[in-house]
Amino acid sequence: MNAPNGTATAESGSAAANQWLWALLGGSLVILLSMGVRQVSGLFLRPVAMELGMSREAFGAAVALQNLVWGLTQPLAGMLADRYGGRVVAFGGGLVYVAGLALAAATQDGTTFMIGLGLLGGIGQAGTAFAVIFAVLGRATPPQHRGMALAIGSTAVSVGIFTVVPIASALIDRYDWRPSMLVLAAAIAAIPLLALLLREPARPQHAAPVSAGEALSATRTDRDFWLLNLGFATCGFQLAFVSTYIPAMLADGGLGATAGAAVLATIGASNILGTWACGVAGSRWRKSRVLAVVYIVRAAAMIAFLALPLSLASAIAFGAVIGLLWTGTVPLTSQLTADLWGKRHLGFVFGLVFVGHQVGAFIGAWAGGYSYDRWGSFEPVWFLAVAASLMAAACHLVLVERPRPIALAEQGA
Repeated sequence: MNAPNGTATAESGSAAANQWLWALLGGSLVILLSMGVRQVSGLFLRPVAMELGMSREAFGAAVALQNLVWGLTQPLAGMLADRYGGRVVAFGGGLVYVAGLALAAATQDGTTFMIGLGLLGGIGQAGTAFAVIFAVLGRATPPQHRGMALAIGSTAVSVGIFTVVPIASALIDRYDWRPSMLVLAAAIAAIPLLALLLREPARPQHAAPVSAGEALSATRTDRDFWLLNLGFATCGFQLAFVSTYIPAMLADGGLGATAGAAVLATIGASNILGTWACGVAGSRWRKSRVLAVVYIVRAAAMIAFLALPLSLASAIAFGAVIGLLWTGTVPLTSQLTADLWGKRHLGFVFGLVFVGHQVGAFIGAWAGGYSYDRWGSFEPVWFLAVAASLMAAACHLVLVERPRPIALAEQGA
């Protein structure tokens, strides 16, 4: 006997109501794996460089290429996610990511390692990271739960760093770098399956009030778009430099190979609280002002780290402080992008902003190795990171935080 229409409707409504929870679960796990694996590159520097005969600059160039490719392909990945859904993009990105790590693990020369970790790894990250996953969560989650969902997705990045870094460090210590990288590739292989959970509500049948081309035209002539890019570039520069080179820096200072893993894990643990705190602050105060404070405190933390004698205690303390400020910039910048230019093309527009972040990351990952190979020290890059932090704070202090016409048009549609 068929169920009454009222019962069928209730069941359908319940399934639709729970769909966003599955999207949140799948998206959080995808970004946990993608960003957790990304953060362990610095642990591979010494063993890979020794076996393949790569200089630190060459290894840094591979990580720099990964960041640049990720940034340049992120707008395309975001646009595809806006048009076809994030599930398709994350599925394909996961497959490319696996192929890149597997190729890097099997290589016998630096060039192939760069293709695997740098080129394919960057493409894979573009399909499985912030712009794609945050756009899915922003569209799939009901308005009353959207802030919580984005906060959980951001926290998943921190959990990924906290969990994957010590696991990767233990694997490298016990099995060397090639088997360890294959284990990471196997973990990333779960992403295409998790991507199946990234269901989004059906798109409205009427035409979009603003096209992607119009969104591009509106942002490229907006001064504040470029200020946001410049500030986000500083974030990428700092994060790529610290995560890539602090393990080698601490090992060179006599603290042992595990010190770097301990600091990176501390960053991940501290970032769980820091991401939540940045989200709360952004809901209470102007996001541009919160970002300015983040960059000022980052500069102060770096100055203190350089001024104090190098020790495990000072390194852990630095990791705890910088971790509070690590990826809290991402949800703040993502929400600021949505506030200024709307949500319809959020994946695409945030992808454009993310290009700045990854250009900065490219420079940070390369500059550290260049500085060490040329002058035997990372200090010049530390000083540059401090100066850039103060510049980023100034950019956000003068940014005008008000919705643009394309955002207002979307609200009126």
